[in-house]
Amino acid sequence: MRESLKPARAGAFWPDLKEGVRFVASQRLLLSLALCVGLWQMCHHAAFVVQILFATRQLGLSEQAIGLSYVAMGAGTVLASLLGDRISRRLGPGPCLVLGIALCGVGWAVLSVVPAGPFGVMAFAGMLSLFGLGAVLIFINFLALRQAVTPEPLLGRMTSTMRWLILIPAGPGALLGGWLGEHFGLRSSLAFAGISALLLAAFAWRHPVIRGVRSLPKPVGAAGPAVVVEGSI
Repeated sequence: MRESLKPARAGAFWPDLKEGVRFVASQRLLLSLALCVGLWQMCHHAAFVVQILFATRQLGLSEQAIGLSYVAMGAGTVLASLLGDRISRRLGPGPCLVLGIALCGVGWAVLSVVPAGPFGVMAFAGMLSLFGLGAVLIFINFLALRQAVTPEPLLGRMTSTMRWLILIPAGPGALLGGWLGEHFGLRSSLAFAGISALLLAAFAWRHPVIRGVRSLPKPVGAAGPAVVVEGSI
C-alpha cells in the first residue's frame, strides 16, 4: 500500500486552530480525557517541584541514593510497558487510565507520611516506581483513545488542542506545590498531590464516559458504535 501525501495548506493556522478546538469541544470523551489528564498534570507537578528537596532534607538521602532510587522509576515504566496492553485489554482503556492515576496518588500520599530512615528510602523508591508504572498506564490509554476517536484529517489539530489543554494545569500545580512546601512544609505538597490524585481517580471511576470505555472507539463518522460502553448491547 502506497501512502498518499497531500500538500499542507498555507496560511491556515487560525482556521485550523479553531477547527481543532471545535472538534475537541464536540466530543465528550476528549473533553473528559483532557480534564482528567490535565488535573493529573497539576498533581504531578505539585509533587515534582518538591520531591528532590523532600528526599534530601526530610529523608536524608544522598545523591547516590537518589540516583539509585530513580532506577525504580525505570523498572516501573518497563513493567508497565510489558503488562500495560494486557491490563488495558482486561480492564478496558478507561479503567486502566483510572488505575494509573490511582497508583500515582498512592505513591505520593504514602511518601508524604513516611518517616526518615530505611522506610523513607524504600518509600521514595516505591513512589518513583508507582509513578513510572502509573504514568505509562495513563498515557498509553490516553493517547490511544484520543487517536482512535479522531478522523485522520483532524489528528494534527486534535493533538495540538489536547496537548495545550492538558498542560495548562501544570503551571498552577507547580506554583501551588512550591507555595505549600514553603509555607506548610514539603510533606504538605506531597499530601496535596496524593490526596488530589486519589480523589481524581475516584471521580474518573464514577464518570461513565471514562469508566465505560471498555475498548477503543471508532472515529467520529465511522460505521458502528462510537464507543463500547459497559452495559451496552
